[in-house]
Amino acid sequence: MSVEALVALAKPDVSLPPHEQLDAIRQKLEPYIYHHLIETYSPILNAFWANYNPPKQAPYAYVIVERRPHPNFAFILKNMAIAAPHMSVYIFCSDENIEFIKILLGNKIANYNIIKAFSGTASRTQGKIDYNNLLTDANTYSQINAEYILTMQMDCIIRRKIPSTIFRGTYWGSPWGWKSHMPGGGGSTVRNVKQMIELCKKYRPDPKILLTETEDAWIAEKLAFEPAMSFPDLEFRRAHIMESMPADNPIVLHQFWTFVHQYQQVQADVFLKYWTHLLTLEF
Repeated sequence: MSVEALVALAKPDVSLPPHEQLDAIRQKLEPYIYHHLIETYSPILNAFWANYNPPKQAPYAYVIVERRPHPNFAFILKNMAIAAPHMSVYIFCSDENIEFIKILLGNKIANYNIIKAFSGTASRTQGKIDYNNLLTDANTYSQINAEYILTMQMDCIIRRKIPSTIFRGTYWGSPWGWKSHMPGGGGSTVRNVKQMIELCKKYRPDPKILLTETEDAWIAEKLAFEPAMSFPDLEFRRAHIMESMPADNPIVLHQFWTFVHQYQQVQADVFLKYWTHLLTLEF
């Protein structure tokens, strides 16, 4: 599928209320985006994957929290591998998708850290609640033997090699266009493991009491009360992880297509050139 075809599909449904348009365009475009990426980059990703094995432990680690046998799983694993083969990998999964993951990993499974964190099937709403509670629980981070982690959701794309300089601060992610002064968040985030344990123990000492907000917003708000904890400035965050704020050459993307309306007002040829650039993996 060409980028031109993707651009033609990138039109929000104006018949929906504004708050529903974002979710609708996200779900509409995601399968086409990953079809394009798989169709375009499978040869290079598969060739690298054939001889790849991550270290069981490393100073920097990827973390996936996913309870479904998600169709993007194989692409994400291979994308992570080629972007940073020196990083370890932790997958928090469920009894519903653990066999699926084992099949994807094959004889590489001994090199992955697989943690069964969920049981049974969950609705979309319940899945979000469980995700938010897992990532604000100190016990989750205590299972990770690494200094820093980079979280990866199933709608992330890594465009370039992950540099070690990305691992700084306590917690941060893609800047929020509506709160750019805060550390941000979203599908891909950088977290200091030791400090996340401290933060979660202090502000959520009893993980049995369920969280009622998104985990990224919860963490971002708590950082404001911790002068010893930090996050990079806006330009650094914007240059490395992109979601709602367009950037020139980001390393990681998270469902940027959801916010297409924010930069679709430019001329058609400029828009096409920008999307072609974003969807070019430089490995």
